[in-house]
Amino acid sequence: MKYCQKCLMPDTRPGIKFQNGVCTGCINFEKQKTTDWNLRKNQLEKLCNRYRNKNSDYDCAIAISGGKDSHFQVYFIKEVMKMNPVLLTVGNIDSTETGKSNLENISETFGCDIISHIPNRNVLKKITKITFERYGFPTWYVDSLIYAFPIKMTINLNLELLIYGEDVNYTYGGKYDEETPSALLQPKNDVVKPIHDELIDEGVVSKKELNSSRIPTLEFCKQHNFNPIYLSYFTPWNSHRNFEIAKRWGFRHLGHEYKKENTIEDYNSIDSITYLLSEFLKYTKYGHASATQMASRWIRYGMTTREEMIPIVKKLDGVLDQGIVDGFCSFADISVKKFYEILDKWYNPELFEQDQYGLWHKKFEVGQN
Repeated sequence: MKYCQKCLMPDTRPGIKFQNGVCTGCINFEKQKTTDWNLRKNQLEKLCNRYRNKNSDYDCAIAISGGKDSHFQVYFIKEVMKMNPVLLTVGNIDSTETGKSNLENISETFGCDIISHIPNRNVLKKITKITFERYGFPTWYVDSLIYAFPIKMTINLNLELLIYGEDVNYTYGGKYDEETPSALLQPKNDVVKPIHDELIDEGVVSKKELNSSRIPTLEFCKQHNFNPIYLSYFTPWNSHRNFEIAKRWGFRHLGHEYKKENTIEDYNSIDSITYLLSEFLKYTKYGHASATQMASRWIRYGMTTREEMIPIVKKLDGVLDQGIVDGFCSFADISVKKFYEILDKWYNPELFEQDQYGLWHKKFEVGQN
């Protein structure tokens, strides 16, 4: 397990690459400093002009969750680019009151319609439980919908332009690390494993029950002139700056409602507590979770240093928030004992060892190669 020399991201992050000891997340962030952002903004202006007033109802669609980045996306497209967007979102396993309030705030503050897909709760419960136990991906169904619904709805509304936030692979390091404005390949970034047919063949769910979560093919998208883009290609991307901007437009952080136990901030991924089980599973599988992720960003942004963050990440990254356990057990209707039995299956034996009491201990030292 090797760590980036600049931040605290290890080489166990799926798809990440290192150059001379530095991860692509750090390398690509530095590239922002020499990018001609005026040129990029002009390119976005021309792109927006192609779609402005083309449809009688909306100019474009924006995929949102309601968080800080969503606020920034809508602010930039509506207030800066003067577009008329429709906002598309997907219901989660559960929702914080802060998350609900932030979603309502986006609609009210920016004057936008929101179309939300609320999944069948019975199907969601069934799949969430099974994909946790069999695959170690408890949020697989929600993630599938997050990828599929905005594409389908954009096309159903006879729109062509769909706007996402950052290109996660390029911005933080992943399978596709070439900078591009197009998000056409986003569904192929391995976040959503192609297990639809497997679940159907095994009788877990019916084909009809999974239809809404099937991501349209590239061919289908091209036939409808579908044009998804990353906003991060056209304007510098900084999630903490997005938070500061979002606050000026009514966004509220989670600290008013709930204190997360395992990270250094209270403004990232705050829409659902139970959903954060997927973040903790990155720790059991790859040895890093939310604290590593946000610490690495803050280091890149110049907000702190690697040395300052090492003891904090050591303290927080392996903490499983009790709210996650309680929320998941309640939703999936399983006991805490059963929950930990399943969780034990997803610890990577190359990174962790289990003692006689069933407790897991890491074999690695944070920040040390």
